[in-house]
Amino acid sequence: MPGEEAPRTVELFDARPALNRREEIITGENSSFRFLRFARIALQPDAPGYAPIPVQLGDTEEAVFYVNRGQARLTVDGQTYTLGKGDVLYVGLGRRVVVEADGPLADVSEFRAIECHTEYPVQLVRHRDIEGTELAADLGRKRPMTRRTVYKLVDQNVQACRLLFGDTYLAQPGGVGSYPPHFHGPDGPFGLGDRAKEEIYHFRCESEIPGDTPFVLQNCARPEDPVSTYVHIFDEQAINVTPGYHDTIAPPPVHFMFTWCLGAYTEGHRDWSEIYNRPGYEDEW
Repeated sequence: MPGEEAPRTVELFDARPALNRREEIITGENSSFRFLRFARIALQPDAPGYAPIPVQLGDTEEAVFYVNRGQARLTVDGQTYTLGKGDVLYVGLGRRVVVEADGPLADVSEFRAIECHTEYPVQLVRHRDIEGTELAADLGRKRPMTRRTVYKLVDQNVQACRLLFGDTYLAQPGGVGSYPPHFHGPDGPFGLGDRAKEEIYHFRCESEIPGDTPFVLQNCARPEDPVSTYVHIFDEQAINVTPGYHDTIAPPPVHFMFTWCLGAYTEGHRDWSEIYNRPGYEDEW
């Protein structure tokens, strides 16, 4: 960091799944997250070792299951739900979920929150059902490179304790996401105190240049920092963006999208719009 002798630690995670198993990506042991956890399940029936994957939630845990690719069947309490790409299933406290492939591939992300105390029913959200609604926010109209659609898949449309979840698609390569630089907490004069949110970003990137290694630049500056500082994020990496401002910049040939998951510090306080914009950027939405 400019003006500092100590290095800045950034929490990055290899989020690639392991075939025909449940792979824990972010845990309480390998991160500073208090509430959020992240796992991947990739199932391919014609590959060795395929079997349905059972996932048991703890008595104070809730989760959302999101399909990255393919199609999956999730069974909860004897009820089976078929999910396609972009669909989400919310599952509440203490329930057992069985994940199966419904075709040649099922690639599923599992975002979980711990220390939850209110039981809510299973809820299915189909991506296509929120497209064109107020839950699909078209942002960045002021500047072409910041244009994107933020799909709020788990918002006030879903009953939950801590979790908010969605995906963001950029309108063009070389785009800028999560703009303006903003901050969800955790504490201090620039934060939101008890209203803060933890947050995970999980990126998918591809380049228009054959053989290129695509990446994005993720802001990891904190509110007290005088300048922005960016870290390289590659395809299938996840990052803890909780500690500071976050905006994402792609090089000109790179397309990217990302899923995001917020965990409220205060159970039941799930307003993702409570943010602090970096001074000077207040009118940049």
